[in-house]
Amino acid sequence: MNVKTKPVMQLYNELPRPTFRTIKVNNLELEPLPERPSGRYTPQHQREGDISLYFYQGNGMPDLGEFQGANAEALERALRHADKGCAIEAEAGAKGTARLVYEVNDDHPTLNRQLRITAGAGSDVTVYLVFEGGAAGGEVNFLHYIRAEAGAHVKIVKVQLHEGNVRHIEHRYAETAEGSSVEYVSAELGAKEAVVYYKTDLLYDESSFDSKSLYLGKDKQIVDFSYWIPMQGKKTKADVAIAGALQDEAKKAFRGTIDFLRGSKKAVGSEADTCILLSPKVHSISVPLLLCKEDDVVGNHASSAGQIDEDTLFYLMSRGFDYQGAQAIIVESHIRPVVDALGDGALTERVLQTVRERMNSPRIER
Repeated sequence: MNVKTKPVMQLYNELPRPTFRTIKVNNLELEPLPERPSGRYTPQHQREGDISLYFYQGNGMPDLGEFQGANAEALERALRHADKGCAIEAEAGAKGTARLVYEVNDDHPTLNRQLRITAGAGSDVTVYLVFEGGAAGGEVNFLHYIRAEAGAHVKIVKVQLHEGNVRHIEHRYAETAEGSSVEYVSAELGAKEAVVYYKTDLLYDESSFDSKSLYLGKDKQIVDFSYWIPMQGKKTKADVAIAGALQDEAKKAFRGTIDFLRGSKKAVGSEADTCILLSPKVHSISVPLLLCKEDDVVGNHASSAGQIDEDTLFYLMSRGFDYQGAQAIIVESHIRPVVDALGDGALTERVLQTVRERMNSPRIER
């Protein structure tokens, strides 16, 4: 008699300080995907300004110390089995923009990739990342490292539009120097499972981290965010904001840990997670954590999840919109601050068009 055994589940986005196991919020469990080789593939790329962009083979990452990423095994694959990583470098005082487009398709269903960004003192670097396409059993395993020297500013704009047969895993690690800043703006709109892990070290005075993310879960999609932000420098600042909506049987999880370490006097950290529930079958988890070993700091956290107010829907419908159209307007206004922060007209329009299509709402005719 053949007995089917359950696969050993892999744990993703584990909380650095776990809470009660019975409430099942400490991590995300996913079935392992069959391992497939990651073929050689060069993404579409473009560079503007005084920065350099080049590709390398194998592992081009520095020692990442105790960084575990979204999952230790996936991180190991991104380190040891990566093919054609990308390096973006800016010398002191330089300013520039880079654009990269990664596509999953039948020829390249699996992408193990690296992105290494080094920003010299006082430099200003903006990188646009687009992930698109799909393939049966597709997977993106993406390791992303930033080193921002004193006074540097690095902004990452990411738009993820994979088809619903792709698992998208991203490990994001940033190290900041005194007075430097790292900014992320992300739109997670595709993939069957979208898992993103952030760790940003704010260990030096007046360094800062800002992250804005939007999502729109549909069908049985899983969207999972995890943040760990150790703060040790004086007058450091961290701001995390996530806004989105869930349809059908989609699931979203947010785990945000701001860790005020000894020495972080006058530091300010805040995190906010707001979710619109568009179906009784969706599931939203929010675990904002503040850890503190220092006096004279300010920590704020907020979380909300709920259905759309019926009075607001009625008002919009009385102005000529149908039910789906009214819902779409409310969702779009909810995520609009993140959309506006993308800073690129073409990407902004693409994100809005994708949201409108996923909401399946006809536009009102004037």
